Parts: sequence; C-alpha cells; structure tokens
Amino acid sequence: MKNIFFLSVLFSLLTLSHGASKGDFEGTWRLVEFALDEQYSDVPNPTPIKMYMNGQFILIYYLGDNVEFNKGEYILENGTVTETITMSSIETLIGESYKFKPNFMGDKNSFYKEIDFVDFVQFERWEKTKCDAIKCAKIRTRNN
Repeated sequence: MKNIFFLSVLFSLLTLSHGASKGDFEGTWRLVEFALDEQYSDVPNPTPIKMYMNGQFILIYYLGDNVEFNKGEYILENGTVTETITMSSIETLIGESYKFKPNFMGDKNSFYKEIDFVDFVQFERWEKTKCDAIKCAKIRTRNN
C-alpha cells in the first residue's frame, strides 16, 4: 500500500501542472507551442528564445527576416508573473506590461501560459533548452 501511495505522489509531481515559485524561471527557454484564440500555429523558425535571470528577461525572435528582441524585468508574486518591457527593437512595446499565471510541469522544465490581451488570447508553451540533452516531462496541450 505504501508503494502505491508513493508512486501516485511521484506521478503527480512529475506530470501534473504546478504554479511557479522563486527560481523556477531562471535559465534559457525555447518556444515549443503557440496559439492565438486557440488557433495553433507552427512555431517560427528559428525558434524564439527567452532567458530569465535575477528578475530580468530577454526574448530574442525573428519577425520576417529581422532579428527582434524585448528586454525587461519580471516579478513573481503569489504565483503571478508580471513582465515589463524596458528595451525593445520595436519602440512601441517599451513600457508595456502583462501578467500571467504559469503552469509548470512537476520537473519545472516546461510551462505554459495564457495572456488575455482583451482583443485576443495568446497561448505559449516553453521548455528549457536543456531538454535536448535530458528527458523532460512534457505538457500535452493539444492533440496532434
């Protein structure tokens, strides 16, 4: 009976989503899934990369043939992340802030978020870049 209980606890820790806590974002992430209003699109190639460290982030992505970036600060409070863009290759984004509640896998190597921008809802799933070298738990968000 103890083994079954232990296995069920271990399974839930590794497979069910969990909220964020301090330090969970630290590292380098890549976008692996993207949707607007539940309409999934292919992830752009080259893949967008986002780095979080010490309360700051930088996002590097392509828009057409141009390399673009957003740099800013993030705060995690009560499971909600607020990101504020302080520098960007697209000037109109500077000063923009948005909030989201990330849902992490138990191993904290993958998370997804939804952001309601009023006109549309954006969905993103990110995983750590180290998932190329180690086995990471995967979140299944849609049927393929």
